Amino acid sequence: MLESSFGLNFFLKTPKKKTSIRYIYLRVTVDGIPKETSTKRKWDMHRWYLRTERAIGNKEDAKTLNFFLDCMVTKINQCKTDLMYADQTVT
Repeated sequence: MLESSFGLNFFLKTPKKKTSIRYIYLRVTVDGIPKETSTKRKWDMHRWYLRTERAIGNKEDAKTLNFFLDCMVTKINQCKTDLMYADQTVT
């Protein structure tokens, strides 16, 4: 079954304590219903680019984090494709 909308967004969750290190969360939106989950990774908000939802920089830690986030997107899209081929609803 084909859903009418599907979206993936990475964002830094604002902590209760004012610090620049924040957890990276993933928001999956299907048919307008958002669900959030933590990636269990932390990142400095000053090294995060909101427009691309990725880490800024050419250092090894930024490249590693961006690769991790890209792998997550790939796995989620693969699961979505598998569900669609099995004629199941993406929820």
